[in-house]
Amino acid sequence: MSARKIYQLEGVRAIGALIVFICHFQIILAPKFYDNWYTLMYLNGRDAFGKLNWIGSAGNANGRLAHSISNFTVLSANLMINGNLVLHIFWALSAYVIFKKFFEYGTTESMLISSSVKRYFRLMIPCAVSIFFSYIIYKAGLIYVTKLGVKTLQENLYTIPPTFIHALRTSLWSTLFNYDYYDSYNGPLWTIQREFYGSIFCFALFGVVGRNYKRGFIYLLLFLCVGLLKMYWLNSFLFGYFLADYDFTPTNSLKVQQLIARINTWIDTHQLLTVFAVLCAFIVCKMIIYKHIEWMDMINSFLCYLVILITFRIRVVSALMSRKVLTALGKVSFGIYVLHWPILCSFSSWLYLRHPDHNNAFIFLLFFLSLSLTILLSWIFYKLVDMKSISLAGKISKRFNAYITTKPEPLQH
Repeated sequence: MSARKIYQLEGVRAIGALIVFICHFQIILAPKFYDNWYTLMYLNGRDAFGKLNWIGSAGNANGRLAHSISNFTVLSANLMINGNLVLHIFWALSAYVIFKKFFEYGTTESMLISSSVKRYFRLMIPCAVSIFFSYIIYKAGLIYVTKLGVKTLQENLYTIPPTFIHALRTSLWSTLFNYDYYDSYNGPLWTIQREFYGSIFCFALFGVVGRNYKRGFIYLLLFLCVGLLKMYWLNSFLFGYFLADYDFTPTNSLKVQQLIARINTWIDTHQLLTVFAVLCAFIVCKMIIYKHIEWMDMINSFLCYLVILITFRIRVVSALMSRKVLTALGKVSFGIYVLHWPILCSFSSWLYLRHPDHNNAFIFLLFFLSLSLTILLSWIFYKLVDMKSISLAGKISKRFNAYITTKPEPLQH
């Protein structure tokens, strides 16, 4: 695998961060549209009490989607604006990026332990900055999302008073170890706990299994066990972990190497057929989700694998994901993710309240302004926080590794 894959990863992260932004923009500033869309797509046109929703009447007598080009377009758009799928992609990419070097070069027990320490600081520092960013806005009385008149937002967001001690405790401990959505100043950070736990689980897995020749059976057993426990987010980590093993392990047996070479050759010579098969899988899976919303996490954990598969191996998609605009946006994607929520809840909500006419032109303008501010602050965040947190986490990891590998001097009697 070439270094170019890193650029492809950045492109995927960029698109994923934008999808999450759009999804949360809809939830906060277009909640009726989002609720009606959700009702139509996943509740067969009925509300929580089983009553046929007005938008559902566009379908058939059962409230289901009518078969038309317009409804197919809506279904396709829903496929793209699906924040849940993006989260599974993020988790899989994290495992892929972390473990590709372990599978390629191997590692030691002390390096795995120090890498776990590094992961804590790598995630904690940027999240802490975003939490205090949200805390300062909240403390200054600039949170306007609770004044939009949307009951669900009033009941669930910023229900606790802004205190420095709470922000500090949330930054150092709660976000990574004991997250509570209703006890947070930055709602989307609930994913960071899973990000951290998934990383630690994979570190432990590599420490136990490593590059053992029979690890394939262990992977299969883990996929089944995690699936039965309905921890589908962890399955996404395992998908990324497995793909890193598939792409980078140089010590596989001759039979495994030949099998991998055949698969890669087939995909390389059947590009269009591979894309068609993946698209068919997407459509089928989304239709299943449409019928059974409770299966969404399970199916999306599988779809994220397909997304990464075609990103790495389909030349057209690979070239698109490697574009400079997307790679530049991908570098600030973590900043977009951790900063967009307080921006939407403050600046965007304030503009929404200030403007009496919420027509389509205004909503598009509000979206553009909100996204522009988020990207600008995310770029500053990347330069001043994200890059420095990576460097600091690396230094802490090296010192910790040196400490645990240093042999103690014998006691002097």
